[in-house]
Amino acid sequence: MTSRFALLLVAPALCWGTAAHADGPWLAGLRLEELVRLDVSAVSRKAQKLSDTPAAVTVLSAADIRRSGARSVPEALREVPGVIVSQIGSGRWSVGVRGWGGRFSNKLLVQIDGRSVYSPLFSGVFWEALDVVLADVERIEVIRGPGASLWGANAVNGVINIVTRKATATVGTLVSADVDNGGHASLAVRQGVDLGNAGALRVFAKGGELGGSRTREGGGEPDYNRGWVAGFRMDGAGSGVDAWTLQGSSNRRTSGENITTNSLTGEQAALPLDFVFESTNLLGRYNWGLAGGEASVQAYVDQQLANVGTYGKGTVNTADLDFQHRLVPYGVHEIMWGLGGRLVQTEIVAASPVLSISPPRRNSRVFSAFVQDEITLVPQTWKLTLGGRFEYSSLSRFEPQPTARLMWTPNMEDSLWASWSRAARTPSIGESDATILFGSQPLPPGSPIPMVALASRPGASWSRRAERVDTVELGYRRNLGNGSLEAVLFHSDYHRLISEQTDPNGLVFPTSPLPVEPFTVPIQYLQRGNQSAARSYGVELGVDLPVTSALRLQASYTLMDTRVRRSADAVANATAREREESAPQHWGSLRMAMNLGRGQEIDVAARRVGTIGTGDVPAYTAVDFRYAWRVSRYFDLYFVALNLFDPLHLEYVSNFFPGQPVYQPRTAFLQGVWRF
Repeated sequence: MTSRFALLLVAPALCWGTAAHADGPWLAGLRLEELVRLDVSAVSRKAQKLSDTPAAVTVLSAADIRRSGARSVPEALREVPGVIVSQIGSGRWSVGVRGWGGRFSNKLLVQIDGRSVYSPLFSGVFWEALDVVLADVERIEVIRGPGASLWGANAVNGVINIVTRKATATVGTLVSADVDNGGHASLAVRQGVDLGNAGALRVFAKGGELGGSRTREGGGEPDYNRGWVAGFRMDGAGSGVDAWTLQGSSNRRTSGENITTNSLTGEQAALPLDFVFESTNLLGRYNWGLAGGEASVQAYVDQQLANVGTYGKGTVNTADLDFQHRLVPYGVHEIMWGLGGRLVQTEIVAASPVLSISPPRRNSRVFSAFVQDEITLVPQTWKLTLGGRFEYSSLSRFEPQPTARLMWTPNMEDSLWASWSRAARTPSIGESDATILFGSQPLPPGSPIPMVALASRPGASWSRRAERVDTVELGYRRNLGNGSLEAVLFHSDYHRLISEQTDPNGLVFPTSPLPVEPFTVPIQYLQRGNQSAARSYGVELGVDLPVTSALRLQASYTLMDTRVRRSADAVANATAREREESAPQHWGSLRMAMNLGRGQEIDVAARRVGTIGTGDVPAYTAVDFRYAWRVSRYFDLYFVALNLFDPLHLEYVSNFFPGQPVYQPRTAFLQGVWRF
């Protein structure tokens, strides 16, 4: 391991360091709204200042990401109000917005440069397969609350929009390497080429291995995560209404974990489970002037493979086309409209009796249209935004998703907004088509049979409707000079939630029975359908405060509560409890960013996370430390220590696969960045 550290010092590196580092230390702690040239685009599909945005939005700039010490997107999101991030294992995360967390959080839309990485197989994001070179990220925009009126179904509780830097801003060479205290290393290389009047080209490659988690006793590494990603981006020399981009990437990632199995004989064992993720994508976008306004067209193709050990594999092939047009302002109106279409081909091959899919192959289609009107009621004071998206999916039905936002700006420092929005979540392929045998249930002594097998399948009367949420928000934002303050109140009502309840037809004896000598075990089916409802409410607070020219404090706090409607069915109630307990009721963070001069920085971050569930995951406090030193204009050195005062703690228990609880150890890594 010593040799690897020595190599790191001699042959520096990148993975999240920034080529725009020449901005200088004073810039390192600034928020996006202070950087005039950087705008928010995820809320209104146009560039606008964050202070003019009538929504709960947090923007992480490249400097914010760098100073966080993050090596992955979930880590960078830890300190965003309303976002709860928990590490499940090596590269595996639970990321939820306003609760509703879990291994696969199905109410959060995530996209990279307009390309959705939301999987229709299960409705969520394979975070362990999402490999982004953070050095190439210009900003991460986080919308808390529904964003479906512009971005479509599945943007129920929020949207995470990852925006990468143009190739014209990354000319030159960047090489990086990092290694942690366990000897796990990664290497990344980026080359940017100036093509003159043709624009610029960026090519990159990154590979490496993440450190594993620990058992409760602190020993072993029950999981792993390793892989590579390579790609390119090409941008034209123009900007604004005259710009184009072409980009693509390919990656392969493998990860493993131990799952806990309960056999039909009642025996419990740990079973290794290996995943293989592969993906390839290509995206093109062109902006031009149209009828005095601005128009853009974007198209991408995406192929994904998820191989789940001996259980089976799933493939998703996507072709997406999106058009939007922002008209010339007419009086007090600024109108934008657009059309979209998406074709998705899915195939799931079940290699185990645990899972069956009918049909195994499915072609689904999504067609959509949206319109939005920003109405200036009183110049520079009152603004009303009305809009809606009208979407049809072959997996559900026609879903209108409207929104209304009113913003009051009484002066240059203060802004207040109120909003109402509706969003929908389309059922996943697994929810629509899968039958899953997931365990057994022992029966009371004296029963004619010792136990029954439990299996989930779509209910005969399920109409496959999309889940729906109606959300009301009240927000306040104040400009504190070089800082900001934000407070948001929200209330969400969820309808037609997909859940399970006991099949009233009773036990089923299959034609191919499951033998447990000397008995034949019947099956108790659980029916999936749109039979549940819930509500949640809470408050989100965020502050960014410059204390001195060299010291900045950033803090966030979230308090919320979720209640799911109960029923007389025990299975439905168990599902309700799981949803209520998928996230803590409160969490917060505090970061201190100091510039020491002579190119040196120190960041100390502390976060407090409340109990998850009924004590399954105890409350914990974690403190992280980062030291950065600009050794020369060509070389930066970073040292990061995670969980500084806590040698071992549990952050989450997987709620999809019955994974063994794994604990996050104290970790340190050293990273260098060399650019020329």
